Amino acid sequence: MNDLPRTVKILNRTVHNDENVTLHLGDKVDFAPGQFLMIWLPGINEKPFSISGQDKNGTFITVRQRGSFSAKLVDLKEGDRVGVRGPYGRPFELTENCCLVAGGIGFACLAPIAERYPEAPILYGEATAHSRIFQSRFPAASFYTDDGSAGNKGFPTDGLEENIRRHGSEMVYCCGPEPMLMKAIDICKSMGVGCQVSIERYMKCGNGVCGQCACGPVRACVEGTVFHGHELLGNPDFGRRKLDAAGRWHSI
Repeated sequence: MNDLPRTVKILNRTVHNDENVTLHLGDKVDFAPGQFLMIWLPGINEKPFSISGQDKNGTFITVRQRGSFSAKLVDLKEGDRVGVRGPYGRPFELTENCCLVAGGIGFACLAPIAERYPEAPILYGEATAHSRIFQSRFPAASFYTDDGSAGNKGFPTDGLEENIRRHGSEMVYCCGPEPMLMKAIDICKSMGVGCQVSIERYMKCGNGVCGQCACGPVRACVEGTVFHGHELLGNPDFGRRKLDAAGRWHSI
């Protein structure tokens, strides 16, 4: 794989709300669910984004406005160009009899699995109803909100045990905040069900050189971003702390 950025055009954009936009990139790549792209805005920065889908014309990334870089991305228009590297990362190992647990923008990472297995239950949570994405794309998803503004009040893991029992799920795929991932791993372990999670860490290079995305002894960009639950049990950083842009540790 060539690690130099390739310049691609934004073919279309889907606006979910005022903080979430899916960009349709004119760059069709051979990827597996769970992998990510490094997106480059020359003179500004480069950041990782999960591949949230693909069609015959190209690849999708879904962007949530969090800082100055993502703010510029969500404002890009059709015909604008970005630099792209990848795909990178360890993907999910797929099995059809599964359940999906998504927290926030983590739903973007799981969307390709949801499309591949349309019968799989989806448990999706947001802090508030305003942040919801993919409502028309996955209308059957069970929706949870922290504040109770829509769907079920609570967290997506609240319904996990019931869904595993109801559907006889053999594997749970998760992406979202690490406290949610820890809870999902604990539930799956107690029920004897497999669990794979994609973790988010601050990345600079995307290919294992800088060590910025360290989580204990592993790097999210190379050994991950997807891990089996048992691989993270006992990891000293998982769910506890992460590095920021300056290389300083912060509690999660």
